[in-house]
Amino acid sequence: MINAVAAEGLLLRKRMAPVVIGIAWVLMVVGFAFVVPYIIYSVLDPSDAGRGELLDILLPNAVASTSLSSYPLFGGAIMLILGVLVTGSEYRWNTWTARLSQGPGRVQVLLAKLVVGAIATTVIAVVAAIAAVAASAIIAAVEGRSADWPSAGALAGSLGAAALISAAWMSVGAALGVIFRGTTVALAAGLLWTLGLENALSGLAGILPGLEPVRYVLLGSASGSLVGGLGAPTQGDGGTPGVVDYLSTPAACLVLVAYVVVSTTVAALLIRRRDIS
Repeated sequence: MINAVAAEGLLLRKRMAPVVIGIAWVLMVVGFAFVVPYIIYSVLDPSDAGRGELLDILLPNAVASTSLSSYPLFGGAIMLILGVLVTGSEYRWNTWTARLSQGPGRVQVLLAKLVVGAIATTVIAVVAAIAAVAASAIIAAVEGRSADWPSAGALAGSLGAAALISAAWMSVGAALGVIFRGTTVALAAGLLWTLGLENALSGLAGILPGLEPVRYVLLGSASGSLVGGLGAPTQGDGGTPGVVDYLSTPAACLVLVAYVVVSTTVAALLIRRRDIS
């Protein structure tokens, strides 16, 4: 298994997809969580009561929750794309046969891919967190505010939540890559479900009480609840879209872990039983 992980790590490092996805996500975190709100703050009338509140979420004291707030919706979609590319690319390039005939068994190779994918998403989350800290520090310096940083525990909790959310979405994408035996349909189905149908179901659940339990098992709801539980303003309170409070923090973590387990199990069963050409 160690050799399989090492081989998959080398393979992923040779591909541009993780680098491109990582850079794109870091730019999105800095741009949408800090740069755009700061531009809005700069053009607001100084007498506007919401101007000071907007600045508060950009300063170092709030960096742990602000940097995390983009993960439930936008970050999840980015990590799902990475997961699809981790497994679906093998079908696209017809390399599964060569890969499986020269090394460990099918399930071991798949698990190695998922482990390496989880490592990649964690590295991306770490880089994004560092970039967020730098952006917040620059804003504080420009505004002449003191850099009152959150505790190490808060920063670690934010990073851990980002890694868990990223791993859950990545594993779903990897399972879709196996289910659809490629990247195109898997990407279309994954993004349609997560960005469209999940939001529609969640909205309907607020109107139809019978659909209320559905909220508790949606991937986006679990991700948003985890972020909301760590202090980020919810969507209903004017926060980032996707941040909600449907689940407690432990329940949200359990749902995310369940997605990792179920996605891995489904992908392993399919990869083991189906013919691969």
